[in-house]
Amino acid sequence: MVSRLRQAEAWAFDWDGTLLDSMARTLAVYQQLFDEFAVPFDEATFRAHYSPTWQRMYGSVGLPREHWEAADRRWVELYETEVPALVHGAREALRALRARGVRLALVTSGHRARVELELRATGLGDIFATAVYGDAVPHQKPDPAPLLLASRYLRLEPSALVSVGDAIDDMEMSRRAGAYPIGVLTGAADRGRLKSAGAHWVAPTAVEVIAAAIR
Repeated sequence: MVSRLRQAEAWAFDWDGTLLDSMARTLAVYQQLFDEFAVPFDEATFRAHYSPTWQRMYGSVGLPREHWEAADRRWVELYETEVPALVHGAREALRALRARGVRLALVTSGHRARVELELRATGLGDIFATAVYGDAVPHQKPDPAPLLLASRYLRLEPSALVSVGDAIDDMEMSRRAGAYPIGVLTGAADRGRLKSAGAHWVAPTAVEVIAAAIR
């Protein structure tokens, strides 16, 4: 596994919950959002049904479809009142990986306007060779389309990519695209669920994954 990490020409990273330490913030926003729509919701429900694709979350917890558009707008209003910090050590780890000649891609369900703001705020505005945002593809994770698009931008076969994410959808997307999925525990999913979804390894954070490749 370590050999595979070291040989990869490019790595693709999820954003929320993988590089951005955003799960506590995300949980709080969902709790307020669903309370406003009178939908029962707690941390156990969050961990059981979390998906980086918001519409999958709405369907899983029973929010009527006619409210999804309004919920999307309200979610953004609530979430954008502050920018979470990066996972500790992520900025330095990414720069060390790039210094080894590895190209980095961002593959996120987040919309471009919000994520680009967070990239600048966290000092990562220049780190990625390419980025695929949730509002740039017709099909969301776990569909392989976002990762396939990133590999096309990098002019590589998907099998050349290591793909790092915190969610079940990240692992399924990576597996279906033919990339090498690695899970991290900074999100809502536990080790067993990430492994079952296709992760070859589950590490505490993305920083430990990068450290295994460059040490």
